[in-house]
Amino acid sequence: MRTPKISVLIPTFNRANFIAECLDSILSQTLPPFQVLVVNDKSTDHTLEALRPYLESIEYLETPQQLGKPAALNLGLSHITGDYLWIFDDDDVALPDALARFVEPLECHPEYGFSYSPYYFTATSAVDNRIGEILSEYKIPEFNERGFLVALLEANLLGGAALFARTACYAKVGNFNELLIRSQDYEMAIRISLEFSGVRVPGKPTFHYRQHAGLRGSLQDRFQAEVRLLKWLEYDQMIFRDLYQKLPLEKYLWPGVAVEQGLRQAHLQRLAILSSKLMMPELKHELNIIAGLSDHRPLLPTEQAILERVVCYRPFYTQGSSRGLLTFFDEVRQLAKNSIVIKLIRQELVAALLREWRQSGAWKSLRQTAGVGYRILRLHFVGLPERPAQSHQVSS
Repeated sequence: MRTPKISVLIPTFNRANFIAECLDSILSQTLPPFQVLVVNDKSTDHTLEALRPYLESIEYLETPQQLGKPAALNLGLSHITGDYLWIFDDDDVALPDALARFVEPLECHPEYGFSYSPYYFTATSAVDNRIGEILSEYKIPEFNERGFLVALLEANLLGGAALFARTACYAKVGNFNELLIRSQDYEMAIRISLEFSGVRVPGKPTFHYRQHAGLRGSLQDRFQAEVRLLKWLEYDQMIFRDLYQKLPLEKYLWPGVAVEQGLRQAHLQRLAILSSKLMMPELKHELNIIAGLSDHRPLLPTEQAILERVVCYRPFYTQGSSRGLLTFFDEVRQLAKNSIVIKLIRQELVAALLREWRQSGAWKSLRQTAGVGYRILRLHFVGLPERPAQSHQVSS
């Protein structure tokens, strides 16, 4: 039985405190890697000194100057010699059987191009900078009817090292986008998923996604840990502006739905994805397209489910989004005056809001604080008082 040839590519920049533990976890795998390639993007700390004990066990490259993570990845891609490739972050730690578990379903099923797994969010020990307490587990959500691609477009299911692929996948889709200092893995995962099918690795997570307070990004865009979510949003929006122009509408359809019968559903799904990225100008444009559709049938259950996600889905970078949400709901209200289909959408969005708040028990605090949710409802219910009386009871 042949041993799979697995390459592990690790781009690194100023991670002297973490790179040794990262490499130890890769070099001690139950299924040893065929190639471990570290690309140093001209680190200015002690990363090179931390790497010296490993230089006989790894391949080492340096970028000619500080170019950023995607450029370091592209340099590494040109030197990969294995049949499979795992791109691994320099501050994360692999579980001992990660490579064996990732490669097994691909060895058994040649029809799949990649495999993917959940992972742990794990703290960093304040004593020795090593991996500490497991904080939570990222569990890949079920996507069932809507299909893998739609779920991936809504949220990055394959963040960081969650994606393990045949090297041929990268050869087909091309290099990383070097403009994306953040979210380059998300954009690459979308490109790979458009070309290849994937398979979920059964069982528990395969690696620790380290949580720490260190700086992120490259020299061109260096930022503190506390703003990383907004940075993800900034670069995700770059990706999805391009996709909005280029991705065919049928890619937003759920599996088994034909474009001829599912035109309205495809537009609603694209609307939901734009909503998840807080892309207000594109949302307005998509709403106007939907307002012009001639399909005035009552909303189908699949369409209701999509609109439920517009209301209930909570992207991780929603800080500061209240104004945008109000703008979106106000646009729906205005268009509903002259569009039957937008009127149907408006009714479903409000019904979904009410269901979510009642089911979550948030209704009482919503009424007491008159926050963004209450202001959204005021846009839809004429005559609702500025603040409801404190003695008024609403059943849950």
